[in-house]
Amino acid sequence: MCSLQFARNPKYIALLSQISWDIVIFDEAHHLRRYLLNKSTGNYRETLNYKLAKNLAQTAESLLLLTATPLQLHSFELFSLIELIHPEAFENFSDFEHFRKNMPFINLLINNVSQIENLNKFEVKTTIKLLKDLEYVPKNKSFDAILDLIKIDTKKKQIIKNLEKEHTLSKFLIRNRKKNVISKDYINERIVKTILVKPRQEELDIYNEIRLYLAKIYNMAGDFKHRNIGLGFVITTLQKLLTSSKHAFLKSLERRLEQIQGTKNSIDYLETLKGEDPEYFESQLEEENIENGTIEYDKLSDKSILDLENQEKILRDFYQKLSNIPYDSKSEKLLELLNGIHEKNPNEKIIIFTQFVDTMSFLKRRIMKENSEYFVETFYGGKNKQEKAEAVERFRESSTFSILISTEVGGEGRNFQFCRTLINYDLPWNPMKLEQRIGRLDRIGQKSEKIFIYNFFLEGTIETDIIYALNKRINLFKESIGKLEPIIGKIEKNFKELIFTEDDDKQKKLRLFNRDLDTQIKKANEMEMQLDDLLIDKKSFQMDTLIKYNSCQDVKLNHNELFYLIQSFFSLDDGKYGRFKPTNNSVHRSVLSIENMINIAPSENFLKYSNNLIQREYKGTFDLELAKIKEEEDFFALGHPLINEVLKYGKSDNFGGNFTVLSLKRESLPTEYQEKIKNAENLYLGILRTKFQGFLIEENLVPVIFDENGTQIYQLEEIILNIKNFEKHFHFNSEKEPDISVSVPNLKFLTERIEQLAKKMNKEWRKEIFRLNTKVYRFEREKKKKIYNYKKETLKRKIETLRDKLMRKKTQRPSERQIKNINKLDDEKKKQERLKRIKELEEDITFLRKDIDLTKRKLDDLEFFFEDQKQDMKKRNAHTYFSDLIGFALIKVID
Repeated sequence: MCSLQFARNPKYIALLSQISWDIVIFDEAHHLRRYLLNKSTGNYRETLNYKLAKNLAQTAESLLLLTATPLQLHSFELFSLIELIHPEAFENFSDFEHFRKNMPFINLLINNVSQIENLNKFEVKTTIKLLKDLEYVPKNKSFDAILDLIKIDTKKKQIIKNLEKEHTLSKFLIRNRKKNVISKDYINERIVKTILVKPRQEELDIYNEIRLYLAKIYNMAGDFKHRNIGLGFVITTLQKLLTSSKHAFLKSLERRLEQIQGTKNSIDYLETLKGEDPEYFESQLEEENIENGTIEYDKLSDKSILDLENQEKILRDFYQKLSNIPYDSKSEKLLELLNGIHEKNPNEKIIIFTQFVDTMSFLKRRIMKENSEYFVETFYGGKNKQEKAEAVERFRESSTFSILISTEVGGEGRNFQFCRTLINYDLPWNPMKLEQRIGRLDRIGQKSEKIFIYNFFLEGTIETDIIYALNKRINLFKESIGKLEPIIGKIEKNFKELIFTEDDDKQKKLRLFNRDLDTQIKKANEMEMQLDDLLIDKKSFQMDTLIKYNSCQDVKLNHNELFYLIQSFFSLDDGKYGRFKPTNNSVHRSVLSIENMINIAPSENFLKYSNNLIQREYKGTFDLELAKIKEEEDFFALGHPLINEVLKYGKSDNFGGNFTVLSLKRESLPTEYQEKIKNAENLYLGILRTKFQGFLIEENLVPVIFDENGTQIYQLEEIILNIKNFEKHFHFNSEKEPDISVSVPNLKFLTERIEQLAKKMNKEWRKEIFRLNTKVYRFEREKKKKIYNYKKETLKRKIETLRDKLMRKKTQRPSERQIKNINKLDDEKKKQERLKRIKELEEDITFLRKDIDLTKRKLDDLEFFFEDQKQDMKKRNAHTYFSDLIGFALIKVID
């Protein structure tokens, strides 16, 4: 698991592409972009992100792309994503466009044919005409004959099935809408309140003076396309600091003045900023360039822009003016708000978001000074994993009025459903950052029906004017703005340009910003309507299908049973394998219960067995609901390293092998089973593992119980193998050596009987897995064939194109006579220029010939590779079943 920003480094792309992955998953897949340069020629430019995905798609068995916004306002974006998954699906972008334009007709026809009886005469006529035009019904039949045909249920289903085949997109795109997946019961109401801070005139004057100075430097650094990125970033940061808090801005000025005093040369402000606030630097600078990969940032050495001596004078003046202001209207308003909330609810929990660590530290000191009874905790990138976990736990468990002041790191990954009040002390310029902050509280598991959001605005500032405009148009705080993510990047760029506008142009540019925003929102809504696709919705959200193919449906070990299993393991032989006990702050301290937080400390022997791949101590829970609340703690489930090691150890010879003796209490069974085994002294339990190896590799475990005559006791295993009821059904006496009386011949009979019964019980599973294997094999075979044909045609077209170019180049060759005339020229300069052009022409011809030969070799290699693929797939599909007895028990029935 790694970030896209890390993996897209060309060095790592090459390394990652050498691995044969089973599955590659990209989250936020809309960042995998190509840009269409020329629609007629199909030329495009790939980002590093797309190159990474393209390379991994070549070596991965499966590729899964996750995104909330599959269309970035251009269908080429969706085409690019489909090409990663199924490059053979469409010949080119034009082919995809032709298909896409037919989608509304296909959806209309499916909808109309499904309810043909409810349509009016005009709709029926239009539907039948379309069906004829697209050749889904015979053209020579009359209107009435086709209508009668459609009304026959089997014929109607067949027409719909044929229409669905044409809807290629539904084969690649699974879309589950929030409104379909999440019940209204889980949707919370957002109560948004604006906190308008009225700065005193002195504060507003210095704000405007500093903003205009920063705007001047920002605009002197070049236009948007050619601006010094490093300088633009630093100036943007200073502007954000200015509106975040006076204290944060002063701290930044102090550091810059110290640096100016210590150097006579230029200053690397990016490195300075990185040292000041690493978390902000990494998140914001990375976001600036998420599409284009690594960029080299020049040091800010242009003295015409940043004359150090002049700069020092200006910054000292700003520092003095800000320091002389004895009040801070914004923090005073925050204290006023907190006190008001405290009066209404002394136990409220509040999260305050800010972009900067300096602002966070200042607010903590200010709040604690105002009221020492308030519990105040901080959460930011500078804390390690353990410190973050402890901070969240202290905040959650606090029984007093509690405040968590968090930087943007709290807006990512952490869930705070136990809190319902959020304060945006400063507002990020990217609206998606706001959505991420609110999303930490507004998510499944939130107990409160209402979430309270307080937003701080500084009256009289340009930031407030812009945020107001955004809020008016996109309901910024009340609704999820996921569908508008495609235009967010442009909004942020426009936001930045507007912030650094000179006063004279401010109102004009604000009007232009509003008009452009309206246009972009209209486009986004139109694109959303285009995606309102009946068939995609029908095929995507199908719970019955999901349940049918749920790979875990046969797993009997639930969280409760796993808890009892692991508890039993660590209680064996007086804690030989380790310690298992509830933590001091658990709900049921004196009783081991799944609802508890559990401490598990493996013993030295067990650590040694695991080759120290597990920790010396774990703290976590087996309870899923508790794990959702306490995200910072371990969730003990299948797949957890410790659980895996326990299960692995339990199956090893170190634990006594796979044979045991159990004492079953007859009276603990239901009456019908007591009757079935009334004369039995011994029963036998066998667990047979059947492995299927073909194109798929699957295995199935079957427990079988039978008596000494080989008669199966049906479904008894369902009753006695429930781990929660072990104490009820079995008598355990570890001090007494079990009496084992199974002869070798008898053991052979028992083993053969287990295999016979298990094979019978496995019959349906074997048929189903064979059917599924055949289906997957055929699908993969056809897919590989389509990809081969697609690549073959691509290479053939390339050869034809190169040959055409070669022919054109050859016709440009001068004749021998022309070459002689060139050599006779008196003008040496003109002569050399013409000879140079001839030489370049010959080089082009040589290059084209080599390119044709290389492409021909690629075509031959493709042929060999495809044949190898076919043979390999046939070998993989040569399915075999393997069975082995992995567990056997003698069950002694006792009265």
